[in-house]
Amino acid sequence: MTLRRRALSTSAPCLAGLAILCAALVGCAHAGRGDEPGSGIRFASDDFRGALARARAEGKPLFVDAWAPWCHSCVSMRTYVFPDGVLSGVADRYVWLEVDTEKPVNRAFVEQFPTEALPTLLVIDPRTGQAFRRWVGSATVVELAARLRATALALTPGAPGTPAQAALARASAADATGDHAGATEAYREALASSVPRSLDHGQAVEGLVQRLAQDGEAGACVELAREELSHVAPGTSLATLVATGLSCALELEETDPRRLTALGALQDRVASLARDPSVVLMADDRSSLFETEEGARRARGDLAGARTTALRWTAFLEEEAGRALAPEARAVFDSHRLSAYLALGEPERAIPMLEQSARDFPNDYNPPARLAVAYLAMREPWKALSEARRASTLVYGPRTLRVLLLRAEAEARVGDGHAARVTLARAEKLVNELPPAQFHASMSIAIAAKRKALLEPPTASRTVPLDPRRGTTLPH
Repeated sequence: MTLRRRALSTSAPCLAGLAILCAALVGCAHAGRGDEPGSGIRFASDDFRGALARARAEGKPLFVDAWAPWCHSCVSMRTYVFPDGVLSGVADRYVWLEVDTEKPVNRAFVEQFPTEALPTLLVIDPRTGQAFRRWVGSATVVELAARLRATALALTPGAPGTPAQAALARASAADATGDHAGATEAYREALASSVPRSLDHGQAVEGLVQRLAQDGEAGACVELAREELSHVAPGTSLATLVATGLSCALELEETDPRRLTALGALQDRVASLARDPSVVLMADDRSSLFETEEGARRARGDLAGARTTALRWTAFLEEEAGRALAPEARAVFDSHRLSAYLALGEPERAIPMLEQSARDFPNDYNPPARLAVAYLAMREPWKALSEARRASTLVYGPRTLRVLLLRAEAEARVGDGHAARVTLARAEKLVNELPPAQFHASMSIAIAAKRKALLEPPTASRTVPLDPRRGTTLPH
């Protein structure tokens, strides 16, 4: 899927709120492709059949990192987690594969294992070719190592298993093939049969809350978040639970009693996790908690509180980016920093960092696309158009749609309605030619909304308002 709304540690169309699911980032491969001496992991690239054949020959499970260059959580994992020496203990127990879900060469993989959010991490049983475990979103290196050790043990012939582990395997297989009802049922079984605060329980809660949110079950999502708040150990699973639950609560009708009951408690928990250094989270995920809190406060009309949160968020991100030892590590935070600056109404602060990223990664479409977003917010459409054109020459795959929508916005703002129509027609053609596994109805809706906003009277004769934080409108 392409037009994804962010959820914690992932990038997805349906998990509103948690940016622990992913949005746009550096268009580069794994930092060092995982070949750092710390982990010893070496990823094969974009060859699922070859990697599966190797896994079968070696009798090892296949680990798959399904990612995209625009996904900041994906790049955060590739930069900070996969090269880490903590994973050295599991490096030889798996065959490792990275799959860029935007590339045409990976169309068969995407059709077999549809991804609603990124990153999607899969462990494939080489004996069956089916997903044995499926995790959506990022994880700390310690969390991932624990999951991979437990999964390798569960796949060992003759190893004792538990009902919760068996249910998680069924849920993963169902989710990986698009069987949402089957996945929901199996996640609930895993939840009921696992010990609260255990590794299995956290994975069951995380999988279920994401599944409910993606399926539009906002009420059930909120109820699960409230019920399990004290049953999940502090960490990524808890952060995903509370942030996704808060986003779901905001989607309920204002008169819904579940909304009124849940909003305060979940918002407070999101805020406390974001500010608690004793809870170990990836910096990208902690940023997503700040983003979720800021959005919730804004949605509830607490503009002063939203600004205070945005200031904290910005300070946190600038400190993390300042610690980065390499351009790839610094650019991990570009997407979130742009969002934070937009939330403060200060998009001009993003220009220096994005120009630096454009110099560091001249073949990456993300820096110019983000520069275009910033320049539009600064009311400088000619500069925005120049950057959007540059991004258009670099982008590929379904993400092209967002860049084209951005370009049409800039063309309309400089008064070239004809060019905007041509660009939107090109976007429509792109969407119509996408394979089913990469198409989502929100794409056509986004094109229609953009055409109406930019070209239909009376909006064609006035400046088009910009809300660059809306995921179906502009990429950043």
